[in-house]
Order: sequence, then structure tokens, then C-alpha cells
Amino acid sequence: MNFTMNFRKCFNAVFFKPKRPYRNLLCWTILVTFVFQCGCAHMLKRKLTAPTEFQSLDGSSPFLKAHMHDGRVYILSSWKVDSENQTVTGQGEVLNANRETLETGELTIPIDSVAIFETNTQHIPPEIKISAIVLIAEVALLGAVVVASGGDLTLGSCPTFYVSDGNGPILQAEGFSASVTPSLEASDVDALYRARPTESRFEVQMKNEMLETHVVRHVDLLAVKRQPNGRVFQTADGTFWETDTIIEPSAAAGSKGDCLPLLRAVDGQERFSEADPEYLATRETLDIEFENVPVGSDGLVIAARESLMSTFLFYQGLSYMGRSAGQWIAAFERGDTNIKKAVTGIGQTLGGIEVLLQDDTGKWVSVGEVKETGPLATDVHLVKLPPLQRERVNIRLRLTKGHWRLDAVKLVKLGKQRNPIRLSPIAVNQSGVSVDEAYQLLTDRKTALTTSPGDIYTLVYQLPQDFESYELFLESRGYYLEWMREAWLADENPALAAMMLFNPERALRVLAPEFKKVEVDIEKKFWGSRYEKPQ
Repeated sequence: MNFTMNFRKCFNAVFFKPKRPYRNLLCWTILVTFVFQCGCAHMLKRKLTAPTEFQSLDGSSPFLKAHMHDGRVYILSSWKVDSENQTVTGQGEVLNANRETLETGELTIPIDSVAIFETNTQHIPPEIKISAIVLIAEVALLGAVVVASGGDLTLGSCPTFYVSDGNGPILQAEGFSASVTPSLEASDVDALYRARPTESRFEVQMKNEMLETHVVRHVDLLAVKRQPNGRVFQTADGTFWETDTIIEPSAAAGSKGDCLPLLRAVDGQERFSEADPEYLATRETLDIEFENVPVGSDGLVIAARESLMSTFLFYQGLSYMGRSAGQWIAAFERGDTNIKKAVTGIGQTLGGIEVLLQDDTGKWVSVGEVKETGPLATDVHLVKLPPLQRERVNIRLRLTKGHWRLDAVKLVKLGKQRNPIRLSPIAVNQSGVSVDEAYQLLTDRKTALTTSPGDIYTLVYQLPQDFESYELFLESRGYYLEWMREAWLADENPALAAMMLFNPERALRVLAPEFKKVEVDIEKKFWGSRYEKPQ
């Protein structure tokens, strides 16, 4: 029996066929029980260890569950890793896709055939840690979860990068924010727009600030030559363009009135609005005017970051999956097309920042969109515009209310396209001491550096001698995994999980009141929840 298709059929019966009560009752029962039977047919009581005590865990967990690419599940009560043969051997049982027992006793699992491992220990052998996703504790969800019904706010992040603005390190980038499973591993390029190097030796601080495991393939600098007093910006297609003319807006207004002072500079002073209380995908518009615009090739620069709305929605959905999260994520890792399509539904419904240009007839024409996952660091984007032949330019931004925090919007005259110089770290330090192993892992494209909560690494780069003549960008590649906390299971609800996956429009209406409960304090609570290792 196909897990995804049967779950969806029951969901449709519950939500879209209310005139058949007998079927609704049956399907409600299936929705509540089917996932638990599939994901946790043989529940094991697992000890949860406080994050500050994770170093006390021994190297072998009394529990290991392996979700296979073909749908089978191995449940082992004791196990060990054979590094040479790349296998895991242990005592337990294997279940088929319908969760019927196929075999019991001593079992051997090829690591490369596993979609997901679940365990309750932090000390994972490297053969497993890098080759397959490992869910830690009860059932590890990916990223952070907001538990709406209980009011608890537990947020997460991806790797954060701190770079000096001339006065001291500030948060300037977050790495691969959308890469929440191994199959979503990706490269992410962020502008270090406020970086102010004072010498050719350049340092970037990489932090793991939440209860997460970060798997980092590489972190490189991209240095792009620029003219004196010029800047360089990157478009969504990865091309870099220099400019020596930056024009601030002359007027800017939206649903909350005048916002011009907030959009003139990349300074952390953001324009944002509150979400709609009835439908979280409700759009709003901002009208921005530029005067004295030179004729020629132009681009629009937008400095922005997501609000924590998308974090709330994505991880609330995982919280609703609860103990069945491993089953859903395994289906995703196996390439289930229904799951892969469904998980992007809410993000597509919320959308990005659409850029519209008013033409000579007064009509608004869509010319591009900015869309970057990540609620932590402001990123700077360039949208190329059609050639402009008038001194006054009117721009309209269309975006979801409460979903974006805008730092600056500017018009630029585009110069030459530039190619970056790639710079890998020359050293990796921790607490002021060089860590050769970490350096090797980050500079060998076949390996990865795995970090735990509270880890801080200082990456050292050698810039060109004329370092002041370069615009700097940070390219990071990897993925990250979240640690599970027991409180997250309080919202377990298979029906609501299905609704978020297969009917995102309805979910954005149902969850609007819940998000409004936490919206005012969500930023403050997030920044106050960062994890630091005990000294």
C-alpha cells in the first residue's frame, strides 16, 4: 500500500467530501492511526538527553531505525558499523512498505541503500553521518518548530557567518537556508555588502547557534574587482555587474504609509508589515519612485530577508507530522514526486518579492522577482530592468504581507559584467588554535565538516593586496539537520500535516490565527534562543 497516495485519499475524503459522514469517520480514524502504524509500528522508548549533556552519550545507541530507499524499514535494538564494508549490522527486524515483518534476527544494512537513519545518540560514526541523513532523538524534525497550541517558541537556523564591518563582527550571511535534507544540498551565494576589510588577511566566523547538525562542504570567498567608489551586485542567474551610480528613491509608500526613510540604506532599519489575520498569503504593494535617472541600462537593488513566517509554517508542518516525520522524510529522500511537489506548495503560495515597472502607458509590467530563503541575514539582490528612457522611474513591489523585511531599495546604472576570483580558506581556527582536520575537510570537495550546537570556527582567507578594490561574496555549500525536542510532539496531528502538504491555500487560512498569536514576539524570542556551549 502506497503511504503517500493512501494518506492523500483519506485527506481528500475528510476535507472535500463532507456529505459522506460515514466515510469521513472512517478516514479520520485512518488519518490518526495510519501514520503511527507506518512510522512507528514498533515504538521504542528512547531516552532524551539535555543538549548540554550530549557529550555524555556513548558511541552506540540502543536504538537505530533505517528507512530504505525501497520503502523497507530496519529496527535494530543493538548495532555496529563496519567501516571497511560500509554496512551496519545489528539485532532486530525488517519491515516491508506495508509494515509487515519480513525477517528477524541479525541483520546487515548497506549504508548506501539507506534514505534515513533515526537514532537517539549524538555520536554518529562518520560513515553514517556523511552518507545518510541522521535524525537525532525521539524523531528529529528538520529545522525549528513553532508549537502554536502551546505557545512555546523553539526556533532554528542554518550556519551563520559573521564578518567585520570595520568596527567588529556582525551577522552578514546565512548558509544554504533551504537545504534541510541531504537531497536538498546546495550552494548559496550571499553578498558581504557591509564587509570592510582592513588588511589582506580576512576572517569569517562560522557559527552553529541552534540545536542542529550542520554538514558544510565548503565555504569560499568570491572576490569581484570593482572601480573606485563603485559596487558589484549579483543577479539571480549568478552573474556579477559593477556600477558606479546608485540612486536612492525619492518617494516610497505602502499599506503602512510613507516608508522612504527605511529604504534608503542597508543599515538594519527595516520596513515590514504584519500578516493578514485571515489568510497568510494576502498580498500588499509598495510604490517607489526614482527621479533624475540617467538613460541607459538599469537594475533594481533590493536588500531584504524573510520574516519568520515561513519558519513558523514549515516547521509547524513537521511538528504536525510528529513521530511519522521519518516516514515522510524518507519518502522525500526516495524521490516521491507527490511529496516533492507538496513540500514546495506553501513556499510557492507565499511567493517572493515581485518587481513591476510602470511603462509609458501607465501599465504595470512584471520584470522580475527576488526570492531567497532565510530569516536571519539581509541579502542584497539585483534585478535587471529593461533599458529606461525617462528621468522618472516608478517601481512597484508586490509581496505577501508579513513575509518580508525590506532594508533598502535602490536603482543602479549597470556597467560591465565581472567574473569573480574564488578564494578558499588558508586556515581554519577554533578558539584561536589552528584545526588542521577542519581545514582539510573544508578544502577537499569530497568531504564535509560536521558541526554541533555551539561550535564556532574562524575561517581565514588571503585577499589580493589591493583588497579594497574588491566586492566580497560568500559561497557556502551543504545541508543541515535539526535535533528533536520532546515538546514538539505536542502538536502531532496527521490530518493537519496532510492539509499543509496538499492544500496549502486552506492551511494558510487555518494557521493565520495561530501565527498572529506569536507574530509580535517571534523575532525577539528567536534571537534570544541562540545556543552557546557552556564554558
